[in-house]
Amino acid sequence: MSEPNLPPNEPPPPNEKKPVNWPIALNLALLVGAVVFYRGELGALGFVIIALILVNGFAAMLTSFFGRLHWVAAFVLSALLVPLIGFGLCALYISANGGLGGGH
Repeated sequence: MSEPNLPPNEPPPPNEKKPVNWPIALNLALLVGAVVFYRGELGALGFVIIALILVNGFAAMLTSFFGRLHWVAAFVLSALLVPLIGFGLCALYISANGGLGGGH
């Protein structure tokens, strides 16, 4: 009997294809730090969110000039996740503290 055709072993990914997770983790740490530091100043937290979006966008453009597409993807994803997580934290803070203060 003949042996079945087995697929060849896949080689490990090259060093350039390893996932880049630190930009997302750094942005999350900065957002949580801003929430703790500003303690309810939603205007300041909004400024931090916009600043992080701009920094991540600039970093994505800068790394695209050097041809590192996996870094570009990491910074673009960070720029997209920052407003989602940041404004979610703002909404959580507002709901936990009974609204914006114009209620009964």
